[in-house]
Amino acid sequence: MKLLLTTVLCLMMSGLLKAEIRWDATFNETYHSEADGLDIAFGVRTPPRVEGIETYPLVVVLNGGPRVPPGEQFPHFQVRPSRNGIWGYRAISTYDAMQVIATMKRSYPIDPNRVYLVGSSAGGSGAMHLASCFPDEFAAVLPLIAAGNNYPLRNFVNLPVAFHHGDRDWTSSICNARVQTQRMQASGCPTILVEYAGAGHGVPGSHEPLMTWLFEQRRIPAPGTIRHECELPSLGRSYWLQIDEFDDPHQRAYIDATFDGNTATIQPTNVVALSLKLDLIGTVKTVRIGKSTLSASEHYRVQGARWEVSGSPSMPQKRLYEAGGAANLYQGEPLLIVYGTGGDHANQLRAAAQKIAAYGGPVHTAMRHRFPVVADTALTDEQQARCHLILIGKPDENSITAALWSRLPASIDQQILNVADRESLRLENQVLGLLHPNPSHPTRLLYILAPFVDKAGLEYFSKSAQNFLAGSDGFDRVSQPDLIVQDLKHSIARQMQFGKDWRWLDMPGSDTPVPSHLEQRANLAYACMNLMLSKSDADFALWWGPADKGMWGFDFNHLLSYSPGSYTLADFRTQHRICETTLGSVTGAELKDIWTRWGHNQELLIAPEITVDNLDDESEYRLHIPMDLYIKLGQRKKNLGAPRPGPSFTSEELIPRIFGHE
Repeated sequence: MKLLLTTVLCLMMSGLLKAEIRWDATFNETYHSEADGLDIAFGVRTPPRVEGIETYPLVVVLNGGPRVPPGEQFPHFQVRPSRNGIWGYRAISTYDAMQVIATMKRSYPIDPNRVYLVGSSAGGSGAMHLASCFPDEFAAVLPLIAAGNNYPLRNFVNLPVAFHHGDRDWTSSICNARVQTQRMQASGCPTILVEYAGAGHGVPGSHEPLMTWLFEQRRIPAPGTIRHECELPSLGRSYWLQIDEFDDPHQRAYIDATFDGNTATIQPTNVVALSLKLDLIGTVKTVRIGKSTLSASEHYRVQGARWEVSGSPSMPQKRLYEAGGAANLYQGEPLLIVYGTGGDHANQLRAAAQKIAAYGGPVHTAMRHRFPVVADTALTDEQQARCHLILIGKPDENSITAALWSRLPASIDQQILNVADRESLRLENQVLGLLHPNPSHPTRLLYILAPFVDKAGLEYFSKSAQNFLAGSDGFDRVSQPDLIVQDLKHSIARQMQFGKDWRWLDMPGSDTPVPSHLEQRANLAYACMNLMLSKSDADFALWWGPADKGMWGFDFNHLLSYSPGSYTLADFRTQHRICETTLGSVTGAELKDIWTRWGHNQELLIAPEITVDNLDDESEYRLHIPMDLYIKLGQRKKNLGAPRPGPSFTSEELIPRIFGHE
């Protein structure tokens, strides 16, 4: 009997024997979060048990979904992740949603080929983000009244998406869904858009047809064609292929791959190591990577100018570099916030640590659960070995920072920062951020956050400390700095990045300062708009203005602010953002309304400058806008006419317009 109980217990712990299921019920389930050591609850609805069904679909609902609960007609498990504080379900919210899915697969009879993502409004954008990161996890995506942008859309080539949107939605204009649908369909993605005439920010009528479509979709475990784009090797998995290493960690990596019978053909860009899941493509005997023809194997690496079969990657002694700055702290590994107790400002540093602990990134609503906080004097070596650390305080305030600083690739002397061969930088009235492996425990990361500010500045810093963790929102990770110096208004004096060997990248242009007028984001916006106009046939380009506060009180404008005299072309070269745009038309009367609402008070900027008297009310004018601006323009309760994708542009293309030369 003792042996039987032991066997049953082991099976339950391994997930091979499911716990008893509460059918036709609503309750909370939990998973254990390694990120903060807590048991995180999430909502579950189970179907009635249906005779003859062994495994059921799983519907993951992000911020609202179809009004169809589990039942006899649509028997499925439904879950609602609870950590939805990060816009677009990024950073810790991504980890949360994926842990919910993994928990359901382990503990309930889930069909792995029928896991679906649905979401409403911001949840719809979150569903698109999650699916673009993990396309092989899902059978279909159902975004309601949201589409979003800045996703690698090529990753949906095997993943059906059905947008549903009201054409009078003034919260999230249908223009965005129309443009993204066009982009995805042009790339061969199985995408549809269902429009609802006269509907606002919701999907009217019965939602049963939505569920019928959803449950008709099945995940393809091993599609014959893969197209994948990602910012990080940790997001490089796509069905039967895994990108293991980038050539340049600050550029996106791309894969185009097919297998047909005995041969797999792979065209990689910015990839130097990859792996194949031969159990999914077992008939393949020959693998062609670029110009190399090789025998089928699990692992491949570039050697010189050619690809070769390689052995299994060894366990690294030091943390492998990935771009993203502080976003790397919010991927699910243990995180500890450590405040300094030295000096006269321990209370403010503790308040800053507690503020950071309440957020999974720079969001506007605190999480229900918090990361642990500890004083520097109480930190143990075991905690350092197990956790990533955010160290709050200057070296003379935080004893852990002081103990590690001499082993980091930067020095501070009398509040003067020296890094590599860059010009020295005064830190007075600045906040320093630095990401690096912990020298004492190099498989763990630390992020030093050191405010070199006066008492009033420290009070301000402690109230919004989470906003000084560069990259923690999870957006545009290839552009995020590993070292950043910024003032309390987030005007940047320096930003630098490591290469994949954790050595500072040598960016040309350190002797070319940013022009003084670029301290104002409005002037950078005009540089962007003039570039947009040069790439399209639009009559006018629009951008957010300095007075804009966004529809919900925060700024969608991604342009940074720079400190003239210290910020240089070398700093700017760390930026690799691809700005997606939309083209659409308005009448002269509508353009006058836009100018009256937002132009004259600089909530919006327009190039070239508008002369209202020269606009003809009945004429059509073509606008060129960044994609996120559709949210602002929707407030006038009109859609852009004939919206279509506009040409994207990169930060590199702005260099001649900002610095005056290549």
